[in-house]
Amino acid sequence: MTEREPDDEHEADQRGTTRRTALAAFGGLGIGTLAAGTGREPANATGSAEETQSGGRFQPSCVLAPEQMEGPYYLDYRILRRNITEHKRGIDLLLNIVVVDASNCEPLPGIAVDIWHCDALGVYSSYTEYDDGEIPPLDETGHAEPTDHTTWLRGVQLTDRRGFANFRSIVPGWYRGRTTHIHIKTITGGHREDGSWRGGDTSHTGQLYFPREFNERLARTEPYSHNTVPRTTNAEDLLYNSGDEGPMTRLRIGRVPVGSVRPTISASIVLGIHPEATPPPEGLPPGTQPPG
Repeated sequence: MTEREPDDEHEADQRGTTRRTALAAFGGLGIGTLAAGTGREPANATGSAEETQSGGRFQPSCVLAPEQMEGPYYLDYRILRRNITEHKRGIDLLLNIVVVDASNCEPLPGIAVDIWHCDALGVYSSYTEYDDGEIPPLDETGHAEPTDHTTWLRGVQLTDRRGFANFRSIVPGWYRGRTTHIHIKTITGGHREDGSWRGGDTSHTGQLYFPREFNERLARTEPYSHNTVPRTTNAEDLLYNSGDEGPMTRLRIGRVPVGSVRPTISASIVLGIHPEATPPPEGLPPGTQPPG
């Protein structure tokens, strides 16, 4: 069934806010260029998102995205879908990911991009019994046992011939000990099977972060303002700043798409990987804080 779009841009949508509210909260953060960040200013890209998507040659700086642990909430669902929202409340997020070979900057087609993240109140699907920042017990691999079969805010897309994969989601919130972030895997090889992507090898595991100013404004916007868990900032997040984990990968926040009637944020990243790499999966050591 097609989701109904509001008839008026000032109409409050089912996510409890309005387009005008979102524009007021985030209007000062418009950046229209795709780029990658690794602890410094994000690396340059020579074309804007609009130029690249219209067929222009994409020439980003070669930056190898840092590996980060997949955390305790990863599940191998690999559901093939662009829209992973499943009607969760929050600011709409258009997430644009370009996957390139870090060795030569060439776009990588046919790479499966797997993302997962929490909802506006910091809860992950399949773990809905752990709310209000409760930390689940971990097994010997550093993963938590799921409590249910929900699948929202999880999905896989294949990169096209230009290396592009696009998702529609919501901006994640935060939970105890972690700043706002999105988990990501790239999978080289594999095949379609019953609406999912199976097989292949994980070539990169990382986490995507939002700018500090964006997170501060997000915390003042509904429904995120109802999150009662104390917010961890980027500067306080151990994985964001850990030398062992490598530098962070920071999303670039784009302008609200023209014609959008819902509160919508666009975020973009250029992800440089080694497609033949096979880093070992890593959850969290039992008893480790914070959770991933």
